[in-house]
Amino acid sequence: MDLMSLEEKKQTDGQVNGVSPVSSGGREQMIIFTVGEQRYCIPILSIKEIREFEDPTYLPHCPAYVEGAINIRGNIVTVVNLANYLGTAPQADNERRVVIIIEDGASRATCGLLVDSVIGITEIALDEIQPISVDGGAAELSGLVSIGERVIRILRLDTVLSRLLGDQAVSTAAG
Repeated sequence: MDLMSLEEKKQTDGQVNGVSPVSSGGREQMIIFTVGEQRYCIPILSIKEIREFEDPTYLPHCPAYVEGAINIRGNIVTVVNLANYLGTAPQADNERRVVIIIEDGASRATCGLLVDSVIGITEIALDEIQPISVDGGAAELSGLVSIGERVIRILRLDTVLSRLLGDQAVSTAAG
């Protein structure tokens, strides 16, 4: 069951919650979600939809972070437990877990990210994003941004998709 189909909303009026996903002045719409006790965000234009979590079909011989696969309107999508992938503990007994269906713009590769909850949508000034060093093992992050009193991590989706689906799968989907 769809909680929210961002793709349909973007196609209908080009806006999400009344705001254009990419605004002028170097600002971008991001969706904020939790994984464990941490907050992350990704560009809203990378999201196809957000779905309630449903038990996926088990896939043997996959890494521990792969929950399995789900069927979305005839398309088989791999679901990745982002807490396991990022090495953090998920929230226990959480009924608010959702799957964020993402799509790489260039390759059209699709994947589902199991997260603990979606907080909301915010607009971030691109010049407020603080870069981070990938030397510390943060290759999945493109930067940090402060929103209120919280520091939010910005996921680098191209890196995440490459590692999850493999460079070969991403390039195969592109061509």
